[in-house]
Amino acid sequence: MRTAQESFTGGFVACLGYTGIDRSREVKRHGLSTDIHRKEQKRAGAAMYKTPGEKVPVESISEFAFSDLEMMIYTRVVLEG
Repeated sequence: MRTAQESFTGGFVACLGYTGIDRSREVKRHGLSTDIHRKEQKRAGAAMYKTPGEKVPVESISEFAFSDLEMMIYTRVVLEG
């Protein structure tokens, strides 16, 4: 069980790990959050796939080409105890 003030991210994949949430707990706060990463491609045999690279602070995004960055937007939910 999660403790008071503990948060989790929303979205289909993230929710798979939180199937045991006590639904009687109240939502304390929620909103959108973002993470910006450098794009990285990896190869496994003939297959290419993308993985999140180094996290880029918002203050530093002007140092990169837009095409080199990827932004993840997600819902953050904080539950009461």
